[in-house]
Amino acid sequence: MEEDILKTSEVVSTGFASSVKRENLANSVATVSAKELVGVPAQTLDQALTGKFAGINVSQNTGAPGGGISVTLRGVSTIEGATQPLYVVDGVIVNNAANQSGIDFVSKAASAGSDNPQGQPVNRIADINPNEIQNIEVLKGASAAALYGSKATNGVVIITTKQGVPGRTKVEISQQVGFNSLLRKIGTRKFPDTNEVAKKYGSAGVALFKQNQNQFIDYEDEMYGQKGFISETNVSASGGNERTQFFASGLSRIENGIVKKAGYKKYGGRVNISHKFSDDVKINALANIIRSESDRSITGNDNTNTTLGFSLAFTPSFYDIRPVNGAYPDHLFNPSNPLATRDLLQNNEIVNRSIGSLQLDWNILRSEEQTLDFIAKGGVDFYSQENRVYSPPELQFERNATQPGASLLGETRSTNGNLYLNLVHGYTTPSNITFKTAAGIQHERQDLNSVLNEARGVIVTQTNIQQAASINAYQNTLKQRELGFYVQEEVNLFDEIFLTAGVRGDASSVNGDPDKFYFFPKASGSLRLSKYPFWEGLSSVANEFKVRLAYGETGNLAPPVAKFTSLVPRNIGGGGGLVPSTRKGDPTIKPERTKELETGFDATLFDGNASLEFSYFNKSISDLLLIPSLAPSSGFTDRYINGGKMKTSGVEVSLGVTPVRGDEFSWRSRVNFFKSSSEITQLDVPAFNLGGFATFLGTYRIQEGLSPTTIVGSEKNPDGSFKKLGDETPKFQLSFVNSLTFGNFDLGFLWEWKQGGDVINLGKLITDLGGTTEDYDEPGQFTLVRRSTGNRDSTVTMKKGDGRLAVLGLDTAPYIEDGTYLKLREVTLAYNFSPEFVSKLFGGGLSSLRVGISGRNLLIFTKYTGYDPEVSQFGNVAIGRSVDTLPFPSSRSFYFNVSLGL
Repeated sequence: MEEDILKTSEVVSTGFASSVKRENLANSVATVSAKELVGVPAQTLDQALTGKFAGINVSQNTGAPGGGISVTLRGVSTIEGATQPLYVVDGVIVNNAANQSGIDFVSKAASAGSDNPQGQPVNRIADINPNEIQNIEVLKGASAAALYGSKATNGVVIITTKQGVPGRTKVEISQQVGFNSLLRKIGTRKFPDTNEVAKKYGSAGVALFKQNQNQFIDYEDEMYGQKGFISETNVSASGGNERTQFFASGLSRIENGIVKKAGYKKYGGRVNISHKFSDDVKINALANIIRSESDRSITGNDNTNTTLGFSLAFTPSFYDIRPVNGAYPDHLFNPSNPLATRDLLQNNEIVNRSIGSLQLDWNILRSEEQTLDFIAKGGVDFYSQENRVYSPPELQFERNATQPGASLLGETRSTNGNLYLNLVHGYTTPSNITFKTAAGIQHERQDLNSVLNEARGVIVTQTNIQQAASINAYQNTLKQRELGFYVQEEVNLFDEIFLTAGVRGDASSVNGDPDKFYFFPKASGSLRLSKYPFWEGLSSVANEFKVRLAYGETGNLAPPVAKFTSLVPRNIGGGGGLVPSTRKGDPTIKPERTKELETGFDATLFDGNASLEFSYFNKSISDLLLIPSLAPSSGFTDRYINGGKMKTSGVEVSLGVTPVRGDEFSWRSRVNFFKSSSEITQLDVPAFNLGGFATFLGTYRIQEGLSPTTIVGSEKNPDGSFKKLGDETPKFQLSFVNSLTFGNFDLGFLWEWKQGGDVINLGKLITDLGGTTEDYDEPGQFTLVRRSTGNRDSTVTMKKGDGRLAVLGLDTAPYIEDGTYLKLREVTLAYNFSPEFVSKLFGGGLSSLRVGISGRNLLIFTKYTGYDPEVSQFGNVAIGRSVDTLPFPSSRSFYFNVSLGL
């Protein structure tokens, strides 16, 4: 059989218990196969999705081992709500939370309970092993995802893991070994003379400068120059008979980071079993166990100058702070020695996770005209996450604290469970019109308990939290319940016209009224023009051509705390008591609602040698979740409300071609293009700034008529309004995916190009303040402002570093940079030994053997002056992502791999 390399004939899942051939599909649904997913090893599943289809933006928040990835489908859909897609693994809605470690208590980057914690944690979807996945289907828009209701505004990622097939047991083993290294440097200033040293570091700096004869120590090499060893082993076995099939797999991944003592380990196992009790009854049982451990050091923003990037920014290249005989010298120009912090501070995370599901398929009725199936799915996702942060009292910045030494111990336990009961009725008329009616109910629950203990004044050599002078405890609990139902009707008219209509109803405990059902309808239709006689003259160019139109509505639930006014403990008259928090709850809160209209066409060209998919979407988002400020007289500072509207529209184009298809040489290529834009069309509160740290440092303007990702700063227009300095949303994104086979060789590579998308580069500000920016001494032109009169001086020439600092507070533009980049995301070259050679060499013990080399993030071309324009100090927020405060830098990875089959 000939491989359907362009996926024109595949069957796509469209809901809980229904599927449809792609040639009839009325929505744009992306699919990613196992081969596409694991061609090059990835730290995490979400990282492996990068560039695989149009409409997705995968961006890392930090380069730290273990992940920290944001996935956005079809642009901005919220301002204060959840931003990540809904992930469904074998019918189980899995938790993708990013739980904070407590590192903010050391760096003081954010206070306890902050809305914007800055520890840049790992998304829990990172636990899933990409090698166990058979395929992924991505419901990108509301018209496709409507059956998932109030949790589907950000799209749905449906993951199906591998299953056994009847026949001889097959065993596959793959081993990857390699290393990672720093992707790019930002550079370090080499001081030109003692005058410049004296300006910044005074007489002590001049003495060191002369003593060390202006030596140059490359602290980027010292800190980020480690070649981290990587090893990944995957083993799987599958087989069975006609009644029972099984798939079992195991994973071991060990990765050392580019920073000493940073690293990531993941171990996992999976068993999938399917059994037919009869021709009418089948059951699938799936179980997955994962354990991961990460050490992520301390990077990013801080208010104590203790994180690695901040400390290096205040370390001049002529000053030697390296240890002597194991002893770390105190830093004369900074509160901490970053090399000591790197080697002695601990930021460890351990996760134990289990995911299990059970599915029953019962064919109740089967005849020539009708079928009736009952499908029941149930599953549980449980994980326990332990975070331990230890900042020993002997560190320089701890010795100067009121209570030297900190030990933090946190544990988060989360259980997600769901049960789906579905009935699917199929009926085919004598005239070959097919009806499929599906209906079902869903019950979902989440229980979470998170406890963090902060100990201060830790005794030297002790790490346990009870060995301390004082202890503070923080706890967060959540019990969330959801009930839903759906009804859907599909009509297939002669394989020429395909119509779908359905509705989902959802009630949730997080809504102001937990018993109220919110309804999310959908309707779509596709027309295969190529099935009609008038198309015959065009069939030589486009043998398949389909137009489609779809409408759907989805929701985005408010945070569980939105409807409550919390109580916080206070010492009242010497006794314990409770007072209301400063945030007021809204008992009428409800989900955001996204209404999307999607249209497009799909074409198979030149006898299957090319395919073209085009989609235009227009989303209208209402009941936006906002947190406006309140008048001080109210007794509160702010509150959650539903108070605005926004629209987002965009275009997706995917062109797949097979320029060459032969026995000895074949070439497959795909170009994915995507662009979107957003505008706030209604705001029920006064315009406000959101994200960042302060207006003069760059922030995002939420105002009617503007894109919600508009960047503003100190600069104003003549009318007093904020001047637009940039926009975080890129102009477009494009990926170029290629797969070539020549003889026994396979070559694959993926380029990704993001055009535009501005970044607030506060890393440059930090190094400017430290006097260590590489271009500090280069000449630049800056316009100064007289604060007293408001008149502008004429343009003056001064050093770039001095110039940027001179206008700090007056002009923000020098720290807003274009985030355009071109990246070589993936490369793989492999050789497949012939079956005859393998059999002869190993005496029939092996059935296949493949060796190769591969790499990820090998090259980057960008004018951005930070480590990587892919960055987010505030993690997976909707607005305020692209803020750079010297995070853990990005790395490139190289692998040598061997795969064999038994």
